[in-house]
Amino acid sequence: MKGKFIVLEGLDGAGLATQAALLAQHLKQIGYPVLLTKEPTNSIIGGLSKAALKGEFLTTSKTLQLLFCADRAHHLEKEIEPALSHGKIVVCDRYLFSTLAYGYASKVNYKWLRYVNLNFRLPDIGLFIDVKPSTSIIRISDEDSGIQLFDEKQQLEKVRQAYSQVAREFHLKKIDGGASIGDISTKINKMVDKLMSV
Repeated sequence: MKGKFIVLEGLDGAGLATQAALLAQHLKQIGYPVLLTKEPTNSIIGGLSKAALKGEFLTTSKTLQLLFCADRAHHLEKEIEPALSHGKIVVCDRYLFSTLAYGYASKVNYKWLRYVNLNFRLPDIGLFIDVKPSTSIIRISDEDSGIQLFDEKQQLEKVRQAYSQVAREFHLKKIDGGASIGDISTKINKMVDKLMSV
């Protein structure tokens, strides 16, 4: 069986980790081999990216996006591509669309960002879980992870607008993130089941 690459995207607080885990569980129950992964990764490069997001490592917006890209290249080479070549379904929480949306909202040149990410594999399906910034902030404040670099309402508004443009450009499937966890999961499962039947 040929592997499939599925990516979930959205603002912080959109429930990406929850929905990615539920989707992976759904696919495993059907009988598919699954790799559940995320970006930034737990590699050394991913650790630098996370430190920058938390303000523990100070750098420029452009350098931060290059760190994400370096982490992505390593992620593809060491995890995603090998899993796909073995017929696994890869479910990834965040991918290059996060770089494009968050980077653009940070005033990094979009054409340059797109060019840097141009040679990375595109997913078989990209799912954009769309939530309002106000919802995002409420959910983030309830988590233990702490406020990160982009977690302010005005900045999240810019990121959401950028995501909408990226979703149109790359044909990401838009899902209402204001719905219940169960409803969102059901919609995602239906979309992915359709992909798997092709």
